[in-house]
Amino acid sequence: MWHCLKRRARRRKDRAAELERAYRSVFLSTDGETVLADLAADCGIYQAPPVDLDARAGGYLDGRKALFARILSMLRIPPEEHAALQAAARLETLPEFEHDEEF
Repeated sequence: MWHCLKRRARRRKDRAAELERAYRSVFLSTDGETVLADLAADCGIYQAPPVDLDARAGGYLDGRKALFARILSMLRIPPEEHAALQAAARLETLPEFEHDEEF
């Protein structure tokens, strides 16, 4: 059976804290941080949109960024961790080299 917030926190006042705890449990681990950096790079949250973006593509991009912003808001990470996430996401967007290199 899939777990949902209403089953995990029966009282409405406990739900926000339980949801934040669940997000932090998922994303604030070594694997979670890797996934979060990949999502940030993929949705382009730290990049300016292309200048020739039409309205439909712009709306789609805005939706992707909004979803990522929701994840970030649930994590409540301090500014220095947010800066590290931004650096990791930018690193993900660098072109691939012929040989693997250490960063």
